[in-house]
Parts: sequence; structure tokens; C-alpha cells
Amino acid sequence: MMPVRTALKLAIDLLHVPAQVRLIRSEPLPDGVVLLLRIAANEAEAEREAAAMTRRSPETIRRAAAFFIEQILFAPDADSYRVLGADAAASAGELRRNAALLFKWLHPDRDAHGARAAFASRVTGAWNDLKTPERRAAYDAQRRAAGNDSAWRGAKPGSRSKRRNHLASALARRRARQREAWLAYQAGKPGFFRRALAMLLQRPV
Repeated sequence: MMPVRTALKLAIDLLHVPAQVRLIRSEPLPDGVVLLLRIAANEAEAEREAAAMTRRSPETIRRAAAFFIEQILFAPDADSYRVLGADAAASAGELRRNAALLFKWLHPDRDAHGARAAFASRVTGAWNDLKTPERRAAYDAQRRAAGNDSAWRGAKPGSRSKRRNHLASALARRRARQREAWLAYQAGKPGFFRRALAMLLQRPV
């Protein structure tokens, strides 16, 4: 078993030994991911805290945080909880806070060259999956169904096909929402992020 490491130390290790990325993607998220999100969002206090913990330069700390987010949170097979730097036990407030920090990091004012623009739809899609109790419950049900895929092998062919079609339809709807979010982002980048942050500050109805 991999030894317990805080997210900050792990992020710095990955920056220098990126070959570990595949292994870390298969592990649960370490403690302290929110500190990396705060660093990415340009919170000076978080940078000072990280520098005191590691004695690394602010530039190294910022690069490590960005690398961890891009490679671990935004891994191709990451679920919506992981994209938001959390797990299924996270509270609604924690998910909202993490999404807000990620949107700040992705804002065009902080990403002048647009190198991280492709990640905007991942965060928006993840937040849309989890932002209300009803959507979160539906998403959790989809995850359980996907996790029980091996059990379907013993089911009748018709029942197995029906369940898979239902899951495929749900995933198609999710991809459509992500595409809509990406098109909205391309249509008006700064405005998109202002609306996203405003949405996060509102309590779900």
C-alpha cells in the first residue's frame, strides 16, 4: 500500500517524478487537496502556508499544484467528485467551495494564453452533476450502476441490455451538457466565468 502523503507533498513529488502519475490516479485522493486548489486560485495565504510547510519557492508550489490538478483531478476517467477535488463523502458546501476555487484558477485573467481552457467544461460538467441533491442522487445512482457492471453478467440478456442503454443515455446527456458549457465558454470567456461564479454563490433550489 502507498504510504500516506499529504496532497502538497505528493504534488511536489509528482512534479519531479511524473512517472508516478498513473499510480496516483488509481489511489484515493490524499488529504489536503483544498490547499492545492487555494494555491491554484492565487490565494497568497495558501502560498505562504505551503512555503512554510515545504521550504519550496512559490513558483515550484504553484507549478506543483497545477500539475496535480491537471494530471490527477482531471484524469480522463476521473468522476465528477474527483474533478472537484473531493470524494463522495464531501458536503455540498465543500463541493461548491472547490468548484469556485477551480473556476478562479481557470479564469482567463489567470490563464492569459488559454492553456487550461479545455478544463472549463470538465469543472462545469462535474458541478452540474452534483450541484443539487436531486442531481447528486441521480449521479450517485449512475455510479453505482456502473460499479455493478460485473454483476450484470449473470443477469438475463434483455435486462442487462436495458440497464446499459439507460447508463449510455445518461452519459450521453452528461456529454451534451459539457459540450453546451464549452460552447458557452467559447462564446464569451470572461462572462462565462462570472456567471459560473455567480451560480456557485447561489444556494441550489
